[in-house]
Amino acid sequence: MRNPLIRWKSGIKADGARAVLLCSQETLSLVRNNLVTLHGEVPALPCLRSLNCRHNRLKNSGVPPQIFDLEDLSVVDLSYNDLREIPTDLEHARGLLVLNLAYNRIENIPPQLFVSLVDLIHLDLSGEPAG
Repeated sequence: MRNPLIRWKSGIKADGARAVLLCSQETLSLVRNNLVTLHGEVPALPCLRSLNCRHNRLKNSGVPPQIFDLEDLSVVDLSYNDLREIPTDLEHARGLLVLNLAYNRIENIPPQLFVSLVDLIHLDLSGEPAG
């Protein structure tokens, strides 16, 4: 099933319990939309552990680098998008355990990228020209 979302742009202005609920969000799944960008409050979800944005149309400019500064982030799935390079600041995601970048258009993977990702246990670059 496809959804009509093109942008995850929020302006989440929740009061009280809704704000607490959003701040405690651990999993965010935006699978099979038509997203080209993830802007808004994704980087402002301090408890986010898992971000699943596979099967969209995300481009590099649509992935805010602040996402990778989230301390609890351990799973990132950006497979089946339109990424042409490794997302900016990915090396800051030091707690990352699972990274799926399969079936994008990534042509260059800098080897030094993985030096700081010491906890990474699963990396999927299937279908990449550089993979």
